[in-house]
Amino acid sequence: MKPQEKRILAPVDFSADSLHTIRYLAEHHSTGTRLTVLHVVPDEMQGDEDTMLREHLLMFSQYSGILADSGCDVRFAVAYGHPAKMILENARNGGAGMIVLGSHGSSRLLRLLVGSTTESVMRHSPCPVLVLKTPELETEEDDCPDEETRATINA
Repeated sequence: MKPQEKRILAPVDFSADSLHTIRYLAEHHSTGTRLTVLHVVPDEMQGDEDTMLREHLLMFSQYSGILADSGCDVRFAVAYGHPAKMILENARNGGAGMIVLGSHGSSRLLRLLVGSTTESVMRHSPCPVLVLKTPELETEEDDCPDEETRATINA
């Protein structure tokens, strides 16, 4: 009897957490794993299609290079809509056996303002969820958004 193919969904937002997730998957999963790397573009972030396409191709190319020697069957996908909803929909429709995503280690203030995709995915997932914490030191400054974050929130 042929062993069941492992299917892993790895949602990414092109952050440092996402890069850490891709590196983790490259090191810890191998032949026989079907890995779908999914980027969800939130409704409010949709814009110039050419610019977004270039960004997706650049980042997916970087991720592909990292995953090249893992032996995984890697697929890249882009979805548009509410991130948690689209991640859960892709997990169900793709028969994911596990979702692996970064914790996004965002500050408490930012989590209060924008909600937590990770928490929503954990609560409603049809399969186990592995949340990876990016290895970095947290400081009290993390509770105060930097200039770039403030600009994003105020946009």
